[in-house]
Amino acid sequence: LLAALAAAPLAANAGDLSYSYLEAGYVRSDRDSIDSGNGFGVRGSGAITDNFHVFGGYERSDQDIADLANWRLGLGYNLALSDNVDLLARVSYENADYDFIGDGNGYGVEVGVRAALSPQFEATAGVRYANVDLDRNIGCAAVVPTPPACRFLDDEDGGNTAFFVGGQYKFNSRWGVVAEASLSSNDNRGFIGPPVSF
Repeated sequence: LLAALAAAPLAANAGDLSYSYLEAGYVRSDRDSIDSGNGFGVRGSGAITDNFHVFGGYERSDQDIADLANWRLGLGYNLALSDNVDLLARVSYENADYDFIGDGNGYGVEVGVRAALSPQFEATAGVRYANVDLDRNIGCAAVVPTPPACRFLDDEDGGNTAFFVGGQYKFNSRWGVVAEASLSSNDNRGFIGPPVSF
């Protein structure tokens, strides 16, 4: 998919790929060890130079066992592969707060491709790795059978690799609608909402 985006004949300019934007929307989280949850997310980016940008995001979802919140803040590098396609590389600080279950922090890295497929539509795809070291607020070792909260912590603690794909349809140069899906071995997520570009 990344190669196809990079090689596709495109009709817009990479200058149309804004790195100064805000997005807010609905988040759906589907984790293996606990029930699915619904919530909201806010994320954004700000261009520093033609090739560097800062970015961040916050997501919160309501699960049966706890309210789960994640936020990240990082630095990104965007390199034009052609007039229509950018290569993205990002590093981030990651924080997780899982209510009474546990919390922690770590780091994330991602690599992807962002492409202007037409003046109205753009697509993105890539791979993201996050490693968060969770401090547990509950005792799990002596509990039999293992409760859902403890299984959840086992899944979330440490590294996780996710593949993501997304698209944006632009109503005009400022407003549009964006959707993204992220798939990993223990957590599938979806996001949809309106972005505003600056």
